Amino acid sequence: MMCAGRPRPPDGVPYGIRGALGLAAIVAALVSVGLAADPVPAGAPRDTAIRVLVVKTEAEAREAIGMFTAGMTFDRIVRERSIGPERERGGYLGRVDPATLSPAARAAVARTRSGRLTPVFPTDGGFGVIQILTDQEEQELEAKLRKEPEALALLQEGTDLGKRGDLDRAVALLQRAVELNPLLADAHFNLAVGWWHLGRHEAAITALREAIRLQPKDFDAHLLLGGWLSQRGRPEEAVAHFERAAALDMNSLEAWRMLARAYDAAGRARAAVGAYRQALGLLGRDDPALLEALLAAAMRAPDGPAAVEAARKLRGIRPGYEGFVAVGDALLLNGDAEAAVQEYRKALGLAPASVRGQVGLATAFARLGQREPATQHLLAAIRLDPANPQHYQTLSRLYEEMGRLDLAIVAQRDGVAAASGAPAATRAAMVDQLAALYERAEMRREAEQERRRAKALREP
Repeated sequence: MMCAGRPRPPDGVPYGIRGALGLAAIVAALVSVGLAADPVPAGAPRDTAIRVLVVKTEAEAREAIGMFTAGMTFDRIVRERSIGPERERGGYLGRVDPATLSPAARAAVARTRSGRLTPVFPTDGGFGVIQILTDQEEQELEAKLRKEPEALALLQEGTDLGKRGDLDRAVALLQRAVELNPLLADAHFNLAVGWWHLGRHEAAITALREAIRLQPKDFDAHLLLGGWLSQRGRPEEAVAHFERAAALDMNSLEAWRMLARAYDAAGRARAAVGAYRQALGLLGRDDPALLEALLAAAMRAPDGPAAVEAARKLRGIRPGYEGFVAVGDALLLNGDAEAAVQEYRKALGLAPASVRGQVGLATAFARLGQREPATQHLLAAIRLDPANPQHYQTLSRLYEEMGRLDLAIVAQRDGVAAASGAPAATRAAMVDQLAALYERAEMRREAEQERRRAKALREP
């Protein structure tokens, strides 16, 4: 789907439908931010081409000057930060008679050479900075404005073709539109959509980045680009755009949901927990899918309190064996092994053959220092799932803590056998652990034999 003429802040007028500014419009723009002095009589000269930036604080104005000095173009700074007129045109007001400006603005302009920025000066709406354009800059801008009607017509026709599914012709017209007027953010946006549907994904991403450069506060563009970058396996880049979208609309459930998923994909589990919570708060109800995602992120974070809260809410929605196990896992993460024992017992009451329940209960008893019941539940897990080497390793460690090296060796040896299909590096590590147990039991010949086996496993 393509769109055109999307509403743009701050003045509610879609960019691209306005022609070159007339004198009355310039005066109105200046008055709106307190830059104008007395009304300009008809026929008064307009001899200074300017861009204007208006921000709320003097510190913001000085920061903008610093960004310009560091190499950022003034029109981009205006688009990103200004609360003043013609932000979408980079603050361009055409030629203005300095006599029409307020005394503060007029004094600042008088001290500034062509191509430079004025000092910061106060306005009714905050603080301003003006860029005095060179003749060449003005000529280039005016040339673009003269081409604007044709570019807008191409934008509309290309968008209509795109909506009808004629993407090849739509893209051709939209490309021509941005060539005529590179400042048409909607043309870049719709061109990006066309490229994406034609499978030209990198071209689409480039075009959408340009739309965002022109309109940094375009919520839809940030959300769409974040989604595309996620699909392309670039979660960290996606995160930046979802964060921007969420900042632009703090009440957008979709922005927070997609940001949470991007955090997850980028391995930032703790940040994902916060974003999932924000999404649930905006939704206003306990959604099972969001709660499951929150629980998984909290377990990875690790964030015990968040995990317990999510697991308990899920159990209320989906009562049964899985709910009790999930709460048990969360309680273990949160350091409450005693409460976890109760949850795992409830789970095993409903599903005695649950490997996850047996292992969970064994872990909880081990945390409580109750090694005998822990070993019994691990043995039950092994009977139910004899091919999992992890169970044997856990059992071996328990026996070792109990001082039963003979049983620890047997369990570790059985684990090595169960790991026959595992990667060589995994098996080598397990064999090393077996060798260490033999060493502790003063069975040096067996220990040396296992070390040689581990070395052979590591050899290419």
